[in-house]
Amino acid sequence: MEEKIFKFFGTLVLLFFVSLFIFKLNIFSYNAAFDYVDKVYVGKYTKIRDMVIEYEFRAQDVSKDSKKVAAKEDDIPLIGRGKIFYKEPYFLRIETEFVYHSSLEGVTLITIKDGQYTTIFKNDAPYPLNISKDNRYPLVVNFPFFPLLRYPEMEKILYPVVVGYETVGVGQDKGKNLVVISFIDTSKMYERYRMYLDVSNYLPSKVIFYPFSKEQMGIEVIYKGISYINDGRPFPTKVLIYNFSYDNPNNKKLAWVLYLKNISINVGVTDDLFDSSIREKKPPEDIFIPPEYKKNK
Repeated sequence: MEEKIFKFFGTLVLLFFVSLFIFKLNIFSYNAAFDYVDKVYVGKYTKIRDMVIEYEFRAQDVSKDSKKVAAKEDDIPLIGRGKIFYKEPYFLRIETEFVYHSSLEGVTLITIKDGQYTTIFKNDAPYPLNISKDNRYPLVVNFPFFPLLRYPEMEKILYPVVVGYETVGVGQDKGKNLVVISFIDTSKMYERYRMYLDVSNYLPSKVIFYPFSKEQMGIEVIYKGISYINDGRPFPTKVLIYNFSYDNPNNKKLAWVLYLKNISINVGVTDDLFDSSIREKKPPEDIFIPPEYKKNK
């Protein structure tokens, strides 16, 4: 009888220590993932409060309906150039001059994303072309800033987890050690996207955004090159954006290329750059304005 009691308590003690070990592993994984995410673009440097980037971009139609053969980078036409302004936690202003476009050549579009609405202006027009909800799904121009965009409602549902470690085996990045971080959408319990982070400089090497359905395209973003900017920290100089379908994730087509230069951090970007209301006079009747936006004004 005493022997059975000792075995029973011995088993309980063993289970307790195993559970404690698993709990510690989970805590470590949780803290490690969040720590990695917080250090993206930062590392040993100061927190990024604002940023200004000059950029150019190439683009081609690689949709399922397109009959064109996807070209290589050098064969893709240069579409536009301009500046991107960022201010924490999620404010963006994108100024784009189109140099090659069937309907926008010579036009400058200004896009302001304030976390609630996306407002688009054409040149110096006193009214917006379009006002829509600020979409949380990443746009191409968001990619240089992607880990810096911190929307409170997304922070609540996205749970980062370290799922592996990889060593790059080919190309100019051969030998790099990458931490693989999966971002789980806890509201729907699926993997929303995955980041491959170079822990030697805390720059993303690759990010994959998984499609939600057959109607949506997946996106794979590859970061290339390094420039040492105004405060000495490294920053990528080129972003390659590939599209892939829900049914065929291995068939990736190069859709966009962004070239980043003259990158400056913490230069005192002012709030008025993101204030679309100062140019909103009477808008034309044919643009879409959400009813709640009109009420707020």
